[in-house]
Amino acid sequence: MAMDFEKMTEEELLEAAQHYLDGTDDFEQDPEMGAQLLKTAADRGNANALCDYGTCLFNGTGVPKDDGAALRYWEEAAQKGCAPAMHKMAVCWLNGLCGMEKDPAKAVEFFTQAAEKGELNSTFNLAVMYENGVGVTKDLAKSGQYLQAAAEKKYPLACFFLGMKTMAGAGDDAEQIARAVSLIQFAAEAGEAQAQFVYGSLFQDGHGVEKDLAQAAGWYRRSAKGGFPLANQALMRLSFFLFPFLLFAVFHPVMVP
Repeated sequence: MAMDFEKMTEEELLEAAQHYLDGTDDFEQDPEMGAQLLKTAADRGNANALCDYGTCLFNGTGVPKDDGAALRYWEEAAQKGCAPAMHKMAVCWLNGLCGMEKDPAKAVEFFTQAAEKGELNSTFNLAVMYENGVGVTKDLAKSGQYLQAAAEKKYPLACFFLGMKTMAGAGDDAEQIARAVSLIQFAAEAGEAQAQFVYGSLFQDGHGVEKDLAQAAGWYRRSAKGGFPLANQALMRLSFFLFPFLLFAVFHPVMVP
C-alpha cells in the first residue's frame, strides 16, 4: 500500500504504524513499515512517536537494535512530558539498561514523575520499591497507597497483590475474604498467570469460593499456558492432595514495552 507520509497527520502516522506493527485484517504485519511511520512522526517531534520509535530501537523491531539511540528517543519524549517514556527511563536507571549505570534512587524519581501523569506501570513499580526499600527508605504505608491507587485503576498486577495482601490479613472475616477473591479473580481474568494459579488454588481448597476441582484445573491450565512454572505441577498433583495458594511477596519491576 503506497503512502504519502508527508500528507498524513501525526495521529494518522501513529495509527497506521500500530496497524503495521501488530498486523490486522486490513494491514499485513510489516515491522519495517511500522517503524518507518513512527520515525516520520518522531521527526516531527511527536512525543508518543518518539517513545514508540525508541521502543522499536530497543527491541530491534523493524530497525536494527540500538540501545543508545533508543535512550536518546526516550529522553526527548520524556522531556516533552511523555509518561511512558519517563517509565522506560526509570527502568533503564533501575536495571542499568542502555549503557546507564544502575541508580535505583534515580529510577524512583522517574517512576514518580510518570506515576503523577497516570502511568500505572510506574505506580505499581513504586509500590514494589517502597515495600522493599529499593531506591527509597522502606515505607509500607506509602507502598500501600501506591498499590491501592493502581488497583483502583484496575491495573491487574496491583489487584493481584492487593488481593493477596487482603487475603493474608483477612483471617475469618468473610467480607474481607470475598474482597480478596474478587481482586484475585479480576487479575486472573485479565490474564495474569500468577493470579490464575492462585485463583485455581482457591477453587481447589474451597477457600472463599465453592470447592470445584474442574474450575481449579481450568485455571491451572490457563496459568501454565501463561508460563507460570508451578501451574503444571499443580495440575499433576491435583488428584493427590490440595496445593496451597502462595503469597508472592517480592516482585521486581521489568521492562514494559
